[in-house]
Amino acid sequence: MMKTEKIEIGGMNCESCERLITKSVTAAGGKVQQISASQGFAVVEYPDGARGGIDAAIESAGYEVGGKSRTLEPIEAQLLSFLSDFVSGKPNTALVRTCFAYTVASFFLLSAGLYFVFGSPNKYAAYYLYAALSSVAVGGAFALFRAYKSVFNCMEGMMIGMTIGMSAGFLFGAITGATNGMFVGSVFGMAVGMALGSFAGRCCGIMGVMEGLMAGLMGGTMGAMLTVMMQYDNLALFMPLFVLSCLALLAGLKYMIYYYAGKRIEGKLMPFTSFFALALLLTALTVAVIMYAPHVGIAIGVV
Repeated sequence: MMKTEKIEIGGMNCESCERLITKSVTAAGGKVQQISASQGFAVVEYPDGARGGIDAAIESAGYEVGGKSRTLEPIEAQLLSFLSDFVSGKPNTALVRTCFAYTVASFFLLSAGLYFVFGSPNKYAAYYLYAALSSVAVGGAFALFRAYKSVFNCMEGMMIGMTIGMSAGFLFGAITGATNGMFVGSVFGMAVGMALGSFAGRCCGIMGVMEGLMAGLMGGTMGAMLTVMMQYDNLALFMPLFVLSCLALLAGLKYMIYYYAGKRIEGKLMPFTSFFALALLLTALTVAVIMYAPHVGIAIGVV
């Protein structure tokens, strides 16, 4: 026997939320007859006795049923559990481990390629490596987002667009700002950050796109400004700390994607060839800017 019930749902903000909840309810054996993000409810038809599964599906999608907040596991316990599963190779972390393997393999291939092309180290050698490291780290976050892009709610989608846009803008703006000056660094950082951030933010509509664009704009200009301002203040010591800090933020984003989206569907990672092509493109563009764009203002080799 089928039952129809109006369920109050907290946390909905837009059509993307409505679509995600509808998918979750359908996967649990129910059918959404009506849903309203603005009014915070859904009218759901489901088999008698299946209400628990319907509620669990909605909560697993990141929303609250009946206006009651969900009890979340402490973040420390979450991380320890994840790290234990990751190291022991449990199936629930398989996609994340594959993405990590892609990242490591791509970095070594790119490093070998840079050495083959440029041979002995030059004054920009460290920045070429920073470019390769940044490319694989950003590429890893982008690939993991793509694996689950259909199941993010608005808040998650905006966070993904913001973090990818800001981190990419910061990293590539800082690298080229240090080598080519404020103008080139800002323009290149903005271009990369806004492109990747807005593309990632598309998963939750215009709000995510705008978040990604704004993050890329800010990250690109601020990254270039940082390294230009630090030319006389231990830039060589600051850069590895800065790059590692951005990589830590991207690692946190990857964990967030795994923690939320990994519970909803079994994601599908892009092929290694596609991953490496993205990392290679970002690295090649950065190296080309360092080599051929104007070197003006306060930059390495100018002062």
